[in-house]
Amino acid sequence: MSSESMAHKHWENPESIGYGRLPARANMPASRDRSLSLNGSWQFLRLKHPDDAPEQWMTTTFDATSDNWQPMPVPSLWTRPLTTRDDGSAITPDLPIYTNVQMPFKQEPPLVPQENPTGLYRRQFKLPKNWQGKRVVIYLGGVENSFYLHVNGQEVGFAKDCRLPSEFDVTDYLVRGTNTIALMVMRWSDTSYIEDQDQWWQAGIHRDVELYCTEHNHIRDVFLKPTYDVASATGQLKIEARIGGTGRSQLGHMIRVRVNRPNGKPAFKTAITGLIDKSNYQMVTGKGPIIHLTKSLGRVQAWSAETPSLYTVTVDLLNPAGQCLETACFKIGFRHIEIKDRELLINGQAVLIRGVNRHDHCDVTGKVMTEAHWRQDIETMKRHNINAVRTSHYPNDSRFYELCDEYGLYVVDEANLESHHHYAQLGTDPFWANAFLNRVTRMVERDKNHPSIIVWSMGNETGFGANHAAMAAWVREYDPTRPIHNENAICEQGIRSMWNENAHGTDLICPMYPSVADIIAHAESSQDQRPLIMCEYAHAMGNSGGNLKEYWDAIETHHGLQGGFIWEWLDHGLRETANGIPYWAYGGDFGESRHDLNFVCDGLCWPDRTPHSSLLEYKRVIQPVDVSQRDPQTFRVSNKNYFTDLSIYRISWQLLLNGLPIQSRPVAVLKTGAQSYTDLHIKLDKPTLSAGDELSIIFTTQLAADTAWAPQGHEVAVSQIQLGQRKPKRPRLLPETTIKRQGEQQTVMLGDHQWVFDASGLISWQQNASVMLLEGPRLNIWRAPLDNDGIKGWAGQDNKALGRWLKAGLDRPLISHKPIKVSKVDGAMTLVCEQTATMPGGKIKFRTQYQFGQDQTLLVSHEFEIAKSLPDLPRIGVRLVLPTEFEVFSWFGRGPHETYNDRQTSGTIAQHSSTVSDQYVPYILPQDHGNLTDIRWLQVGKVNGQAFKVRAMTTMEASASHYPHEILTPAYHTYEVLPQAPTWVCLDAMQRGVGGASCGPDTLEEYRVKPGSYSLAYCLSVSDEPDSDLSVKHAAPK
Repeated sequence: MSSESMAHKHWENPESIGYGRLPARANMPASRDRSLSLNGSWQFLRLKHPDDAPEQWMTTTFDATSDNWQPMPVPSLWTRPLTTRDDGSAITPDLPIYTNVQMPFKQEPPLVPQENPTGLYRRQFKLPKNWQGKRVVIYLGGVENSFYLHVNGQEVGFAKDCRLPSEFDVTDYLVRGTNTIALMVMRWSDTSYIEDQDQWWQAGIHRDVELYCTEHNHIRDVFLKPTYDVASATGQLKIEARIGGTGRSQLGHMIRVRVNRPNGKPAFKTAITGLIDKSNYQMVTGKGPIIHLTKSLGRVQAWSAETPSLYTVTVDLLNPAGQCLETACFKIGFRHIEIKDRELLINGQAVLIRGVNRHDHCDVTGKVMTEAHWRQDIETMKRHNINAVRTSHYPNDSRFYELCDEYGLYVVDEANLESHHHYAQLGTDPFWANAFLNRVTRMVERDKNHPSIIVWSMGNETGFGANHAAMAAWVREYDPTRPIHNENAICEQGIRSMWNENAHGTDLICPMYPSVADIIAHAESSQDQRPLIMCEYAHAMGNSGGNLKEYWDAIETHHGLQGGFIWEWLDHGLRETANGIPYWAYGGDFGESRHDLNFVCDGLCWPDRTPHSSLLEYKRVIQPVDVSQRDPQTFRVSNKNYFTDLSIYRISWQLLLNGLPIQSRPVAVLKTGAQSYTDLHIKLDKPTLSAGDELSIIFTTQLAADTAWAPQGHEVAVSQIQLGQRKPKRPRLLPETTIKRQGEQQTVMLGDHQWVFDASGLISWQQNASVMLLEGPRLNIWRAPLDNDGIKGWAGQDNKALGRWLKAGLDRPLISHKPIKVSKVDGAMTLVCEQTATMPGGKIKFRTQYQFGQDQTLLVSHEFEIAKSLPDLPRIGVRLVLPTEFEVFSWFGRGPHETYNDRQTSGTIAQHSSTVSDQYVPYILPQDHGNLTDIRWLQVGKVNGQAFKVRAMTTMEASASHYPHEILTPAYHTYEVLPQAPTWVCLDAMQRGVGGASCGPDTLEEYRVKPGSYSLAYCLSVSDEPDSDLSVKHAAPK
């Protein structure tokens, strides 16, 4: 292609949104005999710029067999190729780039870099013989970023918007037999500035390509408008069908509509019909070849996420002779959406939005998705009690919405629009108005028939101005049945919040990352009649998900608060290998000079879709069934569903004594209605509790039958209620024992146990010459920083917890000791060690008492005094080091997965069994992990049975790991850390919560380790046989 033909750069002109492209329409998959997939192997050539294209490259006679041309599968990304050249080298030098806000290049809109990587695609196909004389259309589901289309050497058109399909009528460009299709795809265009989303920048044809044929007179579009009357449970269907053709060729053509109910039976006996006649073309009043029909269906089954009842609508196009030219089938749902009195009502119910934001991502193929990915995502969401998804920040493939219709998910469908870098600029610039409006109109046109879509979103982080106002106005007029979402209208990012303003711009108050206090204050003080639904909150980056309970306590308590969408579903790591070790790569790992590190890894799941602990927490917090205690023998079962009763579940209870089951029973089938409750009267055979005993009851709710998203028996909800607890008995202490002094060390021997102390405290423990301890309890205030503590690879983190910690020197304390003392405390012989940790920010005084039990136990008591000059700490506690062979791990406390003080609702207090190795949680950027809360006791043992046991005498958190913070803190990837031979056991009076401050408010005050006094006490003992009656064996989630 000559430079002259590229003189007008459509890719640098926001007013040029495309040409030759057909109008957008509702998705109507063609029948197999009328479609031809063009997926598969294409010939590909990468260029530095469109002007570098060889002459005649798009023609049928061009030779694309040279070494420079390589096979390229479609769909795929040339920045994430699945193949290499024959010599093993990369097909292109272009690699993924990750940025969050900043653009990946330095130009200003609408200009793009001088080097604009360009992919030339070619392939040949044979037109089916029975397609001769038909209208033929090419469908391109998604191309990043913009492209020119050629057929048999002729230019057909140009298109932008990489997340919506483009269709072109290629009938007049085709020949009998073999045809050549060619695409020129540019990586960058002016649309890069409004597709500046928090994701990987890629390039290529990432969705399906196909041809389909129709008659020349065809169904151009169908808009199905089902309405549902909540009071009478009746439905009405309005149909708006547009007939395509040329001139007035559609005259005399008829539309015939049939509807089948969810059980497959016809909704009415006789099909309804509509005719195109001369009145359609009447001067002034004629609306063209469009047919409007209305039909009442009487009582209908309403669609909701809980009851996704789908009706099948069949639309036939008949010619004047009555012959059927084309048939289109749709799945629709009858439901009613309105906003009233600060509530978003779905079928009359103020459904709480238990949502999540979701990007398209696969760790192997990038944004190239398959139905298996969509099904896995939706099924995993449903299994974790999620009922809503926001398609952040662009429309998904049509098949995703069909699955949401089928499985039952509420969808906020978002336009492919974000200009984060130029946030305050483009939304108010008229030059970009057409591009803004085109993105939302084409999205609505394609997706309008899906019942799962309950809200239209005007995009993300693009400022608010006339361009957005035009988008909202068009959508409201075209589809008044769905409300508008537009976070831009209620927040001027970096300047101020506008929650009570711009009702013309958004029907929802949809803030990003408000604090719990913020939303409560709004609920209590605002007079705005719009509901508050957080479009993003609880930034789930790394070890995250703190204070979800507090958010949901507020949501369930305050009128006008209606849930939100956690950011986000999935870590966007890309699978790579370093040093022979597989890992997930993030920003900067592909040599990008401008990137945002691991900020792309901020999901509730790992890139392979394995749930993080934060997703387990979310599941428990938003569970649809809850049980509470009303009196000693009465338990209230609350149904938090909106449209289904409890008969779809089976509920059972289990009585636990000291974390082990002693009784269990099923509950009779309950038919408790939606948003109601039933009180159960259970006569429990409670045992008498001795010192240290505790009793609890666990109610488990499971599916009674198979569903589309989970099998019978799937656990939906768990509620644990503490019924009684007695304080543990202190060990009987020895008033005297022999101490052997040698230099600065003091040795105590009792039976076959030997303890050695110095000024730092316990330094060794042996039993029968077997080493039980490599290092005794040492002051431990550091943790490998979480992403929420502060992103350790970023500048500008001084105001984050990590910045405060480093400034105060918490990572490098200097420990001084006083000489060890021997004294009597409460009549028992006591060794006392006093230490001071000195740091630039202040001091921590640390006092430890060791006392000896008659049963050869060691009672350890710590007192900590944190100076007021210090910031809140990562943790306050001690760390012990055990020998290599201590691997078997069990505990009585919350589990089976890791818990932190602000993320422990999902932890069940019971006895759990695992291994030290399985406590490792391989967060993509290495950080603290594996903490366990509400510890009663823990035990680390050898395979042969000898075990080291810690019994808590005060509130305790703990962990056991082969990955000390010394190797985790400096590491940036999982391949940089390897398990160490010893076992590090951390015992904490308190550890800071995980919070969500990587993007959002800091950890709540009550979950911070503030200056002041703390105590920690426990008994250490050694046994030759570990406890053998553990009820739960598991590994930490990976």
